[in-house]
Amino acid sequence: MSCDELREETRLYPNIRLIIAGAANLLSVMLMLRLRGVGGTLLWIESNSRPFQDTANEGQLADSVADAIALVAALAPVRARCLEQALALFRYLRRSGVRCQFQLGVQPYRFRAHAWVEYDGRPVREEEENIRSLVRVPALAV
Repeated sequence: MSCDELREETRLYPNIRLIIAGAANLLSVMLMLRLRGVGGTLLWIESNSRPFQDTANEGQLADSVADAIALVAALAPVRARCLEQALALFRYLRRSGVRCQFQLGVQPYRFRAHAWVEYDGRPVREEEENIRSLVRVPALAV
């Protein structure tokens, strides 16, 4: 592979590390959900979190990791729903020292539930319309 080809490859796939990390986090979370359920998985994530560190690019990191996890979920041979994707994103960000919140919401009539992560009070890679009609589940005791 020539230098020009390598540069082009890097330009096309700049976030390969994030994609690999997203895959690892998604698979880890899926396994923990099967072994421990949602509450146990949240405890596991919290026990492996780093202290919060405010850095300049946290919002951009949150968006990039969410994109990587969504890509992995779309290509994975098993189905990763919003719960698995949100927990994988939450795990990655908390292990990176990013202050974020895991959210669950439900719509009681014509039942619908959704999970997402918020950073700085805004949903990460979520359309406001998707969560506007949901009632947030109070913080889970972790």
